[in-house]
Amino acid sequence: MSVLAVDRRAVNTRAHWSGVRERVIAVEEAERRARGRGPSRYPTFEPVLTPAAIAEVEAQFGVALPDEYRTFLAEVGAGGPGPAFELTSLRRIDGKWGWVWENDEDHPWLLDPSGPFIETEDWVDQQIATLRAAGYEPTTRDEDDDYLDDYRKVFGDAGDDVWFLERGRGAIPISDNGCGMTCWLIIVGPHRGELRDRDCAVNPPFEPYVDANGNHHTFRSWYLEWLEQRERTAR
Repeated sequence: MSVLAVDRRAVNTRAHWSGVRERVIAVEEAERRARGRGPSRYPTFEPVLTPAAIAEVEAQFGVALPDEYRTFLAEVGAGGPGPAFELTSLRRIDGKWGWVWENDEDHPWLLDPSGPFIETEDWVDQQIATLRAAGYEPTTRDEDDDYLDDYRKVFGDAGDDVWFLERGRGAIPISDNGCGMTCWLIIVGPHRGELRDRDCAVNPPFEPYVDANGNHHTFRSWYLEWLEQRERTAR
């Protein structure tokens, strides 16, 4: 994808986030008042990103972000309140863009766009292919961790990192749900724009987020469902 193509997409606002930023700020303030607290000293959202900044992100990773997320960045903010605790923040750090949790800029998540996100049912086949490409024939699959021990044998001290980074290929952690649980937004692959829930433990499955009708959530439907629930609670 050319940078020119990314630039044209940067002005797309088809997701229509009009009023969402203000609604979130209002419900945040209502909840603070209900707890007897005054206004927060800190902004509710991180600043929105300009079309040029979004184009820079997409050029860095060589992908186009899902429309609903890219327009959220442009119209609502590059981080802020969200389902569970809060959204990860997209920031430029030392000239490179990455996703940051709890202001930990020393360990940003850098999207690996080299292939599609690997669904849980395809993960073992991907592990086997990686190990064989490294000249290693996989041994016995572990009941809980699949071929993690083989990754450690092949990649040494980097084995766990290689395993984890490959498991999250084509996706970004979009929110932390606490106690080791995370939500991931798929950026590359046939389910681009959908979300996956990852429980705690070393190797839990990635489960689709679904709405009340069983439909897979996209970023927009997932975020608005959360906001509407908070608004009902705050009334």
